[in-house]
Amino acid sequence: NTAYAMTFNTTDLSVGGTIGTPTSRVYVDTPGVYNIQFSAQVNTTVSTDQLLWIWLRKNGVDVPASAGQVRTKGNGDASIAAWNYLLEMNQGDYLELMWAADDVGVQLQAFAASAFHPSIPSVILTVTNNISSEGNY
Repeated sequence: NTAYAMTFNTTDLSVGGTIGTPTSRVYVDTPGVYNIQFSAQVNTTVSTDQLLWIWLRKNGVDVPASAGQVRTKGNGDASIAAWNYLLEMNQGDYLELMWAADDVGVQLQAFAASAFHPSIPSVILTVTNNISSEGNY
């Protein structure tokens, strides 16, 4: 299995974070505890069940106990993988979302808008600095 970094093409709102080079890296400019949430549109063209793994990497190093596994159910199967992490980061640190699958037919896929729904991104990533919530209950 080959590991790939998820890449990001656009930013809806950015305060204190930037997409780097390569575009898989998301840098933060403030130390703190970050809530990292994602959703990934998983599709398969393989006729058999396959596995997909997703995990978090910080500054080029896999974050321990951050991996999750998704099972696809054959050709045409579509699902959304989504979860979140809390991660302590320093100024200038970067994070990446990594993924690997049993077969190249398992994909993170984007879809164009249709007459009844907006476009579907392959990955949505939200990174929120929770430092400002310390002491707020």
